[in-house]
Amino acid sequence: MSDRGIVTKIITKKLATVVMLPEKRPHSDKDCVNCGGCGKTSEKVETTALNLVGAKPGDIVLLESDEGKSIWLMAVMMMGPILIPLAFFMGATWLGLAPIIRGILAGLGMYTAYRIIKYYNNKMANEDPITRIVRILEKSNLAQIAEVASDKPYVER
Repeated sequence: MSDRGIVTKIITKKLATVVMLPEKRPHSDKDCVNCGGCGKTSEKVETTALNLVGAKPGDIVLLESDEGKSIWLMAVMMMGPILIPLAFFMGATWLGLAPIIRGILAGLGMYTAYRIIKYYNNKMANEDPITRIVRILEKSNLAQIAEVASDKPYVER
């Protein structure tokens, strides 16, 4: 998935904070409303992006996200707490264990799901971000950063 945004600050040599604006998205509003993929059709979205192209604050940039990794993380975060305890419970039922043991194993499944989510959270914190700056579309205009920081809609000049 690609998107446009404005670099608001440089965190480290290779990381930057970028605000993605709905007015700057490369697709039309109709597509945005129908898709709802990002869940933020009319709001500013702030993200941390890998900055290997040397973008500076105020630059309008093209961003790309690793969709496969995003979908995998969403599946782990959303489905893990449902499917893992259910699998533990159904396995105990299939084995014909007592109801109290099934409940204990379902609780163990919840704890297992929690540990898996915690593992992926720590792993993602130590890796490069999913989003990366691919190209600088327009060079620095520091007045844009002030508008991005405010709650007023951004108006392209």
